[in-house]
Amino acid sequence: MATQWSELAQRIVQGVNVQPGEVILVRDDVVQRDLLLELLLAIDLAGATPLPQLTPPDYLERLWREANTAHLAAWDSHRAAWMQQVDRVIVLGGAHPNVQAAPRAALTAWETAVQRLTEIEEARRLPFLVAAIPTAQRAQQMGVSPAELEALLLPALLVPAADLQARIAHILRAATGAQQLVIRSGTEHELHMQHGSRPWLSDDGHIDADDRARGAIVSNLPAGSIYTTVLEAATEGSIWLPRAGKAEDVVLVFENGRITDIHAAKGADSLTALFDRHSGEPRRISHIGIGLNPHLHQPIGWTLVDEHVDGYLFLALGENRYMGGANESSLNVDFAVPQATLLADGHALVARGQVMGIA
Repeated sequence: MATQWSELAQRIVQGVNVQPGEVILVRDDVVQRDLLLELLLAIDLAGATPLPQLTPPDYLERLWREANTAHLAAWDSHRAAWMQQVDRVIVLGGAHPNVQAAPRAALTAWETAVQRLTEIEEARRLPFLVAAIPTAQRAQQMGVSPAELEALLLPALLVPAADLQARIAHILRAATGAQQLVIRSGTEHELHMQHGSRPWLSDDGHIDADDRARGAIVSNLPAGSIYTTVLEAATEGSIWLPRAGKAEDVVLVFENGRITDIHAAKGADSLTALFDRHSGEPRRISHIGIGLNPHLHQPIGWTLVDEHVDGYLFLALGENRYMGGANESSLNVDFAVPQATLLADGHALVARGQVMGIA
C-alpha cells in the first residue's frame, strides 16, 4: 500500500502541475497519514512549499459545536492572507461531515467565511485539484470494506493522463460546434439547453498551461471527462436524478434557465434547503459533462467518482464564472446522471450511458 500512496502522491503533484518556488495549499479532508506525508514530500521534492490545512469531518463537527460564533465568522481572517500567497490548491476528499448536527448559526458563520476564501481563490483563478481518497470512514458510509473501496478507486485514480487524452479528443470532435444540447433521462424527461459559443473543456487529470488558457483550471482524480457551461437563462424542461444529496428519485423542472419545481420520492425539502442556504443563483446550471474514465464502469454512490464513470453524464448547479460562464452563486454542486442520453444538434454523443464511437 505504501507504494500506491507514493504513486498517488506523484499523480496528484503532476496533475496540479506543481512548479519550483510555488506555495501549494493542501486541504486535507481525510487525514490519511501515509498519503499526506507522501504528498507533502512530493511537493517539497518538486521544489515547492506545501501549506497543509487539516479539516477532517470529526474536526469540523467539533469546531462547529465548540467554537464561538464570532471566531467562526472570522475563520478566514488569517487564511485569506494565505490564500493570497498560494499558487495552487490540492484537496484530499473523503467522508463528509454531518452538517445536520451542526448549530445553524455556527455553520452559517463558518460557511460565510469559507465563501470569502473561495471568492479569493476564484478571482485568482488558481489551479485546483480534488482527489477522491479511499478511507475507512468513507467505506463505512458506503457499506463496503476499506479494501473493496481501494480496489475500486485506485486504478481509476492512477490512470495516466495520456491514457485519457485519446478518449477525450474523440468525443470533443463530435461535440464541438453544436448549438442545441438535450439530455434525456429517466423514462420521459428531456432537458433542452442552448450552448451558444461556450467552449467545451476537458479533464485528463493534468492542469497544464493550455488548460489554464482555455479556462479549465479545475481537475479531479479520478479524471476523465469533458464538460461545458450553457446559456444560463435558456434551459427548459426536466431532468431525472436517482439521488441529489439526501433526496432520492428526483426530478428538477427548469423554466427560463432556473429550477422552478422539485419532485422527489424522498428528501425534496433537503434539496430546497440546500438551495435556500446559498446566495446568488444556486438554481441555475453551472455546467454539464460526460464521464470518460475507462476504469470506472459502475457507480459507487460517491458523486466525485460517479460523474467520471464511463458514459455517465453529470449536471452541476451554481457558480460557473471560473470556467467561462456567467452565473454567480455560493453553491457549486455536482450530480451524476446514469443511463442518460446526450444529444448535440440531434447527434447522440452518449446513448443510454454508452459513449458513441468508443469501444
